Amino acid sequence: MDIIILKSFTYKGSGGNGAGLVVSDENMGDEQMQEIAAKVGLSETAFLRKIDEENYDVRFFTPICEVDLCGHATIAAFYYVGEKLTENKKEKIRLYQNTKAGKLEIEINFDKDEVESVLMHQADPKFYGYIEDSKKAKLSESLGIDISSIALSEHEIKPAIVFTGLKDILIPVRDRKTLNEIVPKFDLIADVSKENDAIGYHVYTIDKGQIYARNFAPLVGINEECATGTSNGALGALLHKEDIRSGYFDVLQGEAMNELSQIFVYVDDKAVKVGGRAEIV
Repeated sequence: MDIIILKSFTYKGSGGNGAGLVVSDENMGDEQMQEIAAKVGLSETAFLRKIDEENYDVRFFTPICEVDLCGHATIAAFYYVGEKLTENKKEKIRLYQNTKAGKLEIEINFDKDEVESVLMHQADPKFYGYIEDSKKAKLSESLGIDISSIALSEHEIKPAIVFTGLKDILIPVRDRKTLNEIVPKFDLIADVSKENDAIGYHVYTIDKGQIYARNFAPLVGINEECATGTSNGALGALLHKEDIRSGYFDVLQGEAMNELSQIFVYVDDKAVKVGGRAEIV
């Protein structure tokens, strides 16, 4: 059994979200995996077991519980597969991960025998509706911002609950300054997340054409993380549905944590993909 620490969604050689990776041929029990994830202490640890040349079983644990899917830990896991476990490094290879969110396709892109990026297909989007205006006050209170700031400056869009592997509450805010000045009340965020059967908040804005985001998931033991894959997949699905963004774009996350990270998103009528770069720590 090997335990590796990586950073996913790095940006210009810095930032990125730390993930643990356990590579083992064993079929470990839940308690053993949870104990290891707690000792690793990062927001998520992926447990990777190779089935055959194209298929891997992957499970994800936070320090306190299992989650069905984790984007940044997926990127970390398959970056490692591409760098250390792949001999024939073609321009692109496709693999599959079997997760509790389903069987999902992975694309590993190479440049000069090194992994250039990893993209993961998300589960088919599911839209669970918009947060009613009467409930926006609780959102604003939990974020420490004025209720009038829950909006994009150039687009009409409401807070929404979207799934592409995990259910996220997607909350627009007016500008980058507002986003970075959020003072989260984690107990309230956990309460609202639980009420809506969601993993947490993904708060975002579009400032001079660039998408920025912050992610809060205290309900599962993650107050804030500087890069999230699945949440940005859900955001991509929503922005595509609202005719705001489609095709390839990127999201910058973690600025308020001084860990600026870059997440690639691709979305069209057929698929949602998220990805990025990674580094072995």
